[in-house]
Amino acid sequence: MERVIVGLRQDADGDWVAELDCGHDQHVRHRPPFESRPWVLTEETRAERIGTARDCPLCDRGAPPARVDYGGEAACFAHVVCPGCGAVLDGSGHRPGCPRS
Repeated sequence: MERVIVGLRQDADGDWVAELDCGHDQHVRHRPPFESRPWVLTEETRAERIGTARDCPLCDRGAPPARVDYGGEAACFAHVVCPGCGAVLDGSGHRPGCPRS
């Protein structure tokens, strides 16, 4: 399935990763003769690839996106979870051995 490159970044190893509009990421390495992508070598040629289409085999397989931006702050449930045992404080009680039970 064709998806659009919305960003490019380097991973921890310095390899380039295309961020696709579907939420999947794809390595776009230049390792001749195995993978020939000389466009990743300069900032100018990388910038030219933003907005271009690329096949996403993960979408073809129905894989969930790796990157999901729900926006806003992460929800905090600390006030409803016992710090001693991790049980949800819904009246059902603490887990066996919990120092707070």
